[in-house]
Amino acid sequence: MVRDLYMFSRIDKEAEVVWFKITYENTLHSEADITSFFAEKELDIRFAYLDCSEDPSRGKYVMFTEAEKGRDIKIVADELEDMDVVLELDWGFSKNRVIQSVEFPLHLLGQRAVIVRAKTFVNILNIIAENVPQSEGLLTIIGLKSGTGTVKYLREIVDVNDSNFFDLLKELLMAAGWGILDYEMDTVELKGTVRIRESFIADEYGESDVPVCGYISGFLAGYISESLSQTVQVRETRCKSMGDIFCEHLVSPAPKGVNIEHLLRGESQ
Repeated sequence: MVRDLYMFSRIDKEAEVVWFKITYENTLHSEADITSFFAEKELDIRFAYLDCSEDPSRGKYVMFTEAEKGRDIKIVADELEDMDVVLELDWGFSKNRVIQSVEFPLHLLGQRAVIVRAKTFVNILNIIAENVPQSEGLLTIIGLKSGTGTVKYLREIVDVNDSNFFDLLKELLMAAGWGILDYEMDTVELKGTVRIRESFIADEYGESDVPVCGYISGFLAGYISESLSQTVQVRETRCKSMGDIFCEHLVSPAPKGVNIEHLLRGESQ
């Protein structure tokens, strides 16, 4: 899973930004050997990431550096490619000094993804709220679909059960930049409280007289319902946009006879 961002290098504006994407044989010393190679070539690492999550036998090392203009980087690349641990190599210049993941198309949770500013996401929410009747219900349904889909994907790669589903969600939200989650949940009574600090929606929304994280409430309802195979409803009772320290979402059982399919179709609020 790619977790890095798009940015611009600002350290030495007179230098050229060079990127390397290295596929390597995953041994105990591979990463250290590659890092040492760059040090020997006096190429300082400005930004880098490692990823061995897709295939334990192969690793991916993406690195951005700055080199003085006119330096023959092809010589460096040829030597790097000749290393025993290096299986494949792509490299190039970032003429506009852009640093990103060199990963296209970007995939997240098994699907095509794009990086969007939190402000852009909130702008979309605002436009929906201003132009769509019963927009809160619509945003909740969108969140429900996202939450249920997330659990279905997670089940393909890890065991999701009553004891770990919230811990998985906590790590996922932090990795995605959504916020920092704490929870208290009775999985028998289907009652609980979810608190999210630094919610990306509330932080960007600004001041409000009412809670603004309805999408996240919907996401939580879908995620919890799909994880437990029992339908819950979630509503936000406290919100950072209202001056609270954190956003708080109350979890409770859905009315009798309501299942997650009803909620996804918007047949019950």
